Amino acid sequence: MNLTALWLNGLLAMGQTNSPEVLPTVRPMVAPAAPKAGAVTPVAAQDPPLGGPLGEGSRDRLPPVTDGLAEKEFENEESEEEVLLLRRLLNTTALGQVLNDNGVVFRGFTNGNFTASSKTGSNLPMAMNYLGNQFQLEQNTLIMEKAIDTKSEEFNWGFKVYSILPGSDYRFTLMNNLMDSQLRMNDGLPNTYGVDVPEFFLEGYVPEFKTSIKGGRFATIICNELIDPTGNRLVSRALTFMNNPFTHVGLLATTNLSDNWTMFNGITSGNDVFFGPAGSPMYLGGLRWDSTDKDTAVAFNTTLGSAQYNQSLNTNNLYDVFEIYLSRNFAEKWNYTLDIMYSLQNNINGVYMDRDGINPRAYQGNATWYGFMNYLTYTFTDDFAGTFRFEVFDDNKGVRTGYEGIYTTYTLGAVYKFSEGLWLRPEFRYDYNGTSQAYQGSNGLFTAAADFILRW
Repeated sequence: MNLTALWLNGLLAMGQTNSPEVLPTVRPMVAPAAPKAGAVTPVAAQDPPLGGPLGEGSRDRLPPVTDGLAEKEFENEESEEEVLLLRRLLNTTALGQVLNDNGVVFRGFTNGNFTASSKTGSNLPMAMNYLGNQFQLEQNTLIMEKAIDTKSEEFNWGFKVYSILPGSDYRFTLMNNLMDSQLRMNDGLPNTYGVDVPEFFLEGYVPEFKTSIKGGRFATIICNELIDPTGNRLVSRALTFMNNPFTHVGLLATTNLSDNWTMFNGITSGNDVFFGPAGSPMYLGGLRWDSTDKDTAVAFNTTLGSAQYNQSLNTNNLYDVFEIYLSRNFAEKWNYTLDIMYSLQNNINGVYMDRDGINPRAYQGNATWYGFMNYLTYTFTDDFAGTFRFEVFDDNKGVRTGYEGIYTTYTLGAVYKFSEGLWLRPEFRYDYNGTSQAYQGSNGLFTAAADFILRW
């Protein structure tokens, strides 16, 4: 056994529990035997959104326009106080100097939370902080990146590797056919903790066409929420986000048509699926408009393909998504964001299960699911902001969450940055599904969460 295998097995052993975990992944649309990853767990480990409320910025993401908590988009030239621990340590070495000379940056963060819940054990289908009344280490993340320069008049290239080493979020980010055996290592169920590499891609910038092209596994352009917690306003994720694509494998071109218009065009192997029989070519694209003052952004994004359920493999990675997005800054300290998503899949003939992985129920036919996410954020200071999120998510056939019905969620939270390296976020949330008892025999779920983000 080589050193890499020993290292990976050691990490996986950290996530092994003594007794079987009785909770399936959030995406329960699988056959009873040996479910494939991605058929049950999409999610995106994206960069924080460009000009987003908290994050460092992704050149391709569309999310919230700049507000008071936005950090600068990543630049190789950083002020001394912005340089975090890992880079400070590397800067004292010869290797660090070589990395700096070549524009390569190492950075990372640790994200953990405690979620007090009206239910014990599981908060599913709420996620990613799905463990009720216990501490949860969501991510230990290491990022290695060489950013492209979109202002250069010459071709230049970069890359990015985003790794969860380890964390509980892995069970939602894993792709079908890529390290997905971790979802069955705990007596057929997922380990609590595991590893994943949600992003690994090369990227080149072609100045003649004002276009960047990336190839590999990358974050979707769909939805304003992210896997990366530093790019989210709240601890918990919206149900709409959890039940739509997170990452893709393929090629994506981003073209700056003008100072106000950006176009995306790509070809992928599907939604949260690596190359293999569960995948099929799909189009990923979008069009975004930003106002000149950057206070308003409007976009339309989509992923289109056969939208056919794979009956031979019982996987559901091929479905169409349509998104309309609006973000508006107003009255200096306020931001309103609206994100509407509609998804569909045809010719389903499979089995989905309830939250506990029991009582399998067969479903045949077509299915749709859609969500309305509303965010209202007030920035008190450069280091402190509060957000209210109201969401309606309709899983009308129950094929995404395991329970049919309309979910409504009300979330109130805040983020406080003690320093560049330490952020704290408290949150209160109430979930309700009047049609199904989706929360351990109840129609509703109340949670009070607090997490920390230690950036290093």
